[in-house]
Amino acid sequence: MTRITDREVIKQLIAEHGRWWHEIELAPGIITPGDDSNRMKLPILDRLGLPPVMRDLRVLDVGCSDGYFSFEVEKRGAAVVAIDFVPESYTGFATARKILGSTVEYRMDNVYNLSLDKYGEFDVVLFMGVLYHLRKPLHAFDSIRSVMKPGGQLFVGTMMIDEYLLMPDGSVTSLAAIDPRLATVPLWQAYPGDSLNGDSTNCFAPNQRALEVALTEAQFKVEVIERVSMGGYARATAVVDEKTAKYQRLDGRLETAVFDPSIPYFLDEEGSVHEVTGAKNEKPSRSS
Repeated sequence: MTRITDREVIKQLIAEHGRWWHEIELAPGIITPGDDSNRMKLPILDRLGLPPVMRDLRVLDVGCSDGYFSFEVEKRGAAVVAIDFVPESYTGFATARKILGSTVEYRMDNVYNLSLDKYGEFDVVLFMGVLYHLRKPLHAFDSIRSVMKPGGQLFVGTMMIDEYLLMPDGSVTSLAAIDPRLATVPLWQAYPGDSLNGDSTNCFAPNQRALEVALTEAQFKVEVIERVSMGGYARATAVVDEKTAKYQRLDGRLETAVFDPSIPYFLDEEGSVHEVTGAKNEKPSRSS
C-alpha cells in the first residue's frame, strides 16, 4: 500500500474518523487525538526488552484498538497480525493503516479464539491493556501461549493492585498500607459493575505476585516486571512444562467436551497425588 503524504488529506481522514484511543503520529507533527498516552508506554517496553530490530520476527498484537503498537513494531521490521473484537473501521485502525500504507494484517477476533490452526506461531506477542477487562484471564494466557514459539516473548501491560487497591468507599490505597505481607500473596481484585472508573468492562486486576503466578501457570517464565503507578508491565518467555501443560489440557477439556468415561479422572492418572491440603500424614496405630 502507498503511504498518504498530503497533510491536509491526513488531517481530514483523522477528523472524519472522530474518536481515537491512542496518540498515533501518522505524519510528522500530525498526531491522532487519542485519550491514552501510549507514547509514554513504548519506552517502558523498550526497557523490558522489546527488540529495537524485529526483522524476520512474527508479532501478534492482542486487543490492538487503533493499532499504535502494531504500527510501531511494523516500523521495526516485524510481520504483524493485529486482533480486536470489533471491525477495524470502528477503532480507527483502518484509517491509520491507509494513511501509513501499512501491511499489518487485521483480524476481527478475540484472545480466547487463538489457535495454531488459525494463526500459526508467533515470536512476540503484545498484550497491552486487555487483561483486566477479561472475565477469564487465565484462559487468555493459555490461548496466547498456544500460539507462541518456545522461547517467544510475551509483553503484558495491565492494571495491578499493589499500589492501587480500590476500597469499598471509592478511596484508593496500597496493599503495603494494609499489610506488607500481602505483596507475597497472589491476589486478584474484582470490580463489581462499573465500580472502577465508571467502566463496567473493568473486571479483575492482579497484584504483581498474582500476575507472576498466572503467567507461570500458562507455561511462561517471568523475566522482568516493572510497576508504574496504578499498573505494571511484564516480559515473560514461553517455556515448556509438561506438568503444567497436563492441567492446561484438563481445564480445556472441561470447557469444550461433555463427560467422557474413556478419559481417566485426573486423580486416577499416573503421577497424581491423593492428598488433602493441611492433613497430617499419620499412620493408624495398632491395638495390642
